Amino acid sequence: MSEISITLHFGDTPVSGVLNDTETARAFARELPCRIRVSGTGVDFCGQMPFKLPYRAEQVQHGWKNGSINYNPGGGWFAVLFDGEEGSHRYGDQVNMGQVTCPLEVLHGLSGSYELLVEKAK
Repeated sequence: MSEISITLHFGDTPVSGVLNDTETARAFARELPCRIRVSGTGVDFCGQMPFKLPYRAEQVQHGWKNGSINYNPGGGWFAVLFDGEEGSHRYGDQVNMGQVTCPLEVLHGLSGSYELLVEKAK
């Protein structure tokens, strides 16, 4: 299997991304479409996952790259990270599932909370 193209709908704003070819990302893709209530923090949009995902211990890392789509298995969180990469090494329990493929300025222009719809790209 290869990368899976997805669209994250922040209200009327679509954000394109790809899921990688990990067990975690493949399991997430099988749950699509799904809705996740997310809130903006200035560096990400984060929300509690409505289901758990499998992962391998070697996938768990510290930090992220701006644009990462991550799963936090300890807390069951989903995050779309668009800033703060330089200081992110302080944050552990990160499992990368993919990457945003549109300009990150789109995410910087959003704020507040969303009932995020994640679906496979059409």
